[in-house]
Amino acid sequence: MTFFAHRHPLMRVTLGDSSKRISSLCLDLILNFIMTKFRIILIILGALVVLTLPVVYFLSQSRNIPVSHAAVRLILGQTPDYRLSLRTLAVENAYSSDYQLAIPTGHYNVKIMGETGAGFFSGKISKNLVRYPADEIDVKGERATRPDLLVEPLGEIVLLLPYYPRAKKIVFFDENNVEKMQVDLTKVTLPKDYSKKLCGNGICDSNENILFCYQDCRPK
Repeated sequence: MTFFAHRHPLMRVTLGDSSKRISSLCLDLILNFIMTKFRIILIILGALVVLTLPVVYFLSQSRNIPVSHAAVRLILGQTPDYRLSLRTLAVENAYSSDYQLAIPTGHYNVKIMGETGAGFFSGKISKNLVRYPADEIDVKGERATRPDLLVEPLGEIVLLLPYYPRAKKIVFFDENNVEKMQVDLTKVTLPKDYSKKLCGNGICDSNENILFCYQDCRPK
């Protein structure tokens, strides 16, 4: 009895230390499990962000691309002193022009702008009718003089501008960048007969490629 009486306190200490070690080991296992799961979640979230960013960028950029085979038809009136007025505004099934040619005989700068002032499109349109008179020939059959060009304001200006769904206005400026006119685009929409299925029309449109519309975009 004396022998067990002396050893019993030591046994209690040993059992207590073992239980603490087991508790500490279980706690370490739980923490390691949580940290492993947390790292996995972070890796998954990072991968989702990396995969999502290009998609978001593509979608945001695609909204800034003009609609294929749709054009804003504008007919402007112009007075002899170069005052503009709007006669016709509509969106129709047509191809637009880029209006990027240099115009040395007088032009307007045209800009298509969004709600925050972001520019979707810019170009130049002629504001004058230019006539090239025939050269004057003398009695010897030689050119005597070259008459000056005859330049006069156009009475009517017809435009086919690209259609941007997010565009809010068209602004016209003169050569000195002085604003001449604004046209509101918030009430114009695609025509009811507009067809998004353009594949097969013989033209490789901006939203088509050789994979999804081979017949239009194949090498010729």
